[in-house]
Amino acid sequence: MNKMLCLGTAKLGMPNYGYSKNKSKLIDKEKFILESLEAGVYCLDTSPRYGNSEEIVGNALKDINKKPLISTKIDKLKFGNNMTVIDMEKSIRFSVEKIGVESIDICYLHQNEINILSDQYVHDGIKNLKHKGLVSSVGASVYSKEELEYVIQSNMFDWVQVPVNILDTSFYNCIVNSGSKIKVAARSIYLQGILFDRNAIYRNIAHNKDLIKSLNVLDDVCKTYEIDFIDLTMSYLSSLKNLSSIIVGTTSIDNLKKNINGMDVTLSNELIMVIGEISAKEKSWTNPRCWDSL
Repeated sequence: MNKMLCLGTAKLGMPNYGYSKNKSKLIDKEKFILESLEAGVYCLDTSPRYGNSEEIVGNALKDINKKPLISTKIDKLKFGNNMTVIDMEKSIRFSVEKIGVESIDICYLHQNEINILSDQYVHDGIKNLKHKGLVSSVGASVYSKEELEYVIQSNMFDWVQVPVNILDTSFYNCIVNSGSKIKVAARSIYLQGILFDRNAIYRNIAHNKDLIKSLNVLDDVCKTYEIDFIDLTMSYLSSLKNLSSIIVGTTSIDNLKKNINGMDVTLSNELIMVIGEISAKEKSWTNPRCWDSL
């Protein structure tokens, strides 16, 4: 197994999630998970927010002795609620039951608001989950530099999920420059699949000129160095030494294997530098929440 590769399961529980051009219906979701593990997936990332994905993961893993790393999330927390510790424990116990494991390897907060990340009751809930052995590690999934800065400085979190893609590694660079030892999971590596569909970019991203221009530059890079987009993305992300996990969301075993194979492609130092220069600057379109209001 590749210890960096994590399968995101949002599309298993929510088939219409994202902008993938692959519209074929996945018939046997449990079989797909098992094939993914055989292909090299090391971790499964799920959440109660992803429809019935936790149940699907649980059904797939019920006859497996050696379970993959599991990450799930806690959602619907309220600021200043003295019931938060109890609510967090209930959420994880439900997830443990649905997935069929004794504990959760990584528990992320699915809410990224500063008032939730910094709430003392949430911090108490994190300590309680660890104390009772219900989770091994706790992380946050963030969308802004302000949120990232808090997560790094608070020392409450073991992991952080940040958007990282071939055109924008600014969040990753912030973590590296901070000197933090927090473990980093790269998510949204294809911006929910929209990087493969320029028509969808025109339809969904209000001010899309910068993104289209960046993709055109990347087209030239791929042509010059004779490498395709997925191989370039996966090999470049794999070269980032401070990344601990790369989350790939797909329901196609062929697409998944293509991404896995891309991780074994070796890039020249020259090409790594070229991509590093392209991706260093923060891009406004990296956050899908801003697409309609840029």
